[in-house]
Amino acid sequence: MGIFDFDNRFFRFTSKLLNLIILNILWVVFSIPIITVGAATAAVYYVTLKMARDEEGYLFKDFFKGFKQNFRQGTVLEIIFLMSGFVLYGDIRYFLLHESIYNYFFIAIFGAITIVYIFALIFAFPIAARFKNKLLVTLKNAVIMSLKHVTASIMMSILLLLILYGFYVSIPIMILCPIIAMSGYAYIGSILFRNIFDKY
Repeated sequence: MGIFDFDNRFFRFTSKLLNLIILNILWVVFSIPIITVGAATAAVYYVTLKMARDEEGYLFKDFFKGFKQNFRQGTVLEIIFLMSGFVLYGDIRYFLLHESIYNYFFIAIFGAITIVYIFALIFAFPIAARFKNKLLVTLKNAVIMSLKHVTASIMMSILLLLILYGFYVSIPIMILCPIIAMSGYAYIGSILFRNIFDKY
């Protein structure tokens, strides 16, 4: 297979990389209204789950289809996770600032809840993109799957933290984030989720 064969690994890699960059730009643009971040994230996963199977079609068409199909549920999921995140942050901050013999007990409890929250957040949007379920079923499945497949949850959590940390400490990574961070993260996740979702 020659270097100029458009079907070789190099051209497949560069084509997929270009699609991820375009996909990330679409996510940034459609997330600007803030309230649409959830729907845009589900749309990204709708595309990357296909890419992970080498079943991608027309990127723009797939993104808009995923955005439209997941607009309502993605938006509600965003609101739920945002509000519950603020509540968890407030509770943990309260127990950290007030001295009490029970503080460590409550901090441990809310810490465990926060871990489950992060795991469920990681799974919720790809599940919404992959399966057609009611909102409560999506949330329940996000919790169950994330705990059942804890290795994938931990891996994706670590990757997410590394991206967020890199964004704040590294200018090159800060520049790369609007270009490929979300779509790249979703694509890596989709490779893991592909095998997990096949079991359901």
